[in-house]
Amino acid sequence: MPDWVADVGTGQEGVKSRPEQLDEKGSSEGGSVTSTVDPTSNLFDWFHQRVRRARSATGADLSEDGTLYLVQLLAERAREDRAAPRAHTLAELHARAVEAPPAEQARTYRELGDRALYIVGYFPETLERQTVGPTYYVDMGSAAYARTDQVFKRWFANAFGEIFSELAHSFQACASVLGAVRQSFDNEPDLIMRLYTEWLETGDGPTGDRLRALGLVLPPRPELA
Repeated sequence: MPDWVADVGTGQEGVKSRPEQLDEKGSSEGGSVTSTVDPTSNLFDWFHQRVRRARSATGADLSEDGTLYLVQLLAERAREDRAAPRAHTLAELHARAVEAPPAEQARTYRELGDRALYIVGYFPETLERQTVGPTYYVDMGSAAYARTDQVFKRWFANAFGEIFSELAHSFQACASVLGAVRQSFDNEPDLIMRLYTEWLETGDGPTGDRLRALGLVLPPRPELA
């Protein structure tokens, strides 16, 4: 397993943003829910098998490192102890990255790519209620990964190899894999976990309504500063 796997989920240290709400803003932290996933189990291992199946089902031509990146991205975003995000849109993240020094630029472009990929691949239905569609997310995300690759190669001795170049060129294939992982949950007992994760990540109102209809009492969501 590559040394970078433990770090790729957040894309950065100290900037851990969740996907955008209906107005493309980040969401805030929630509580816990009972599911078929043992909370003490390793989320990386739990997603690993599903991502591999999804890669085979979609025929995505991804390297082993690319596959592991997607596994870690899903595992990190599913963690309930992730800090609440700052409410930055993709455009705001891009504007911050352009003016930032190299280290911050790499972190911010990487987060932009991760956020766009996660939304367009794992929660595409939320884009139906936004003013921008999937094409915007694909374009922004793939360009952000390409810039991340350039920054690492220029300033940090190509510390991540070709992983970000692959993510940039195979963005849609990666999104298809995440979509297949998501689809695998829909007809399984993990549906409540998937819905809760979606609500936790996006703050989506209809998803919250579905969870309440299933008998869950959702915790109050703290206001973003």
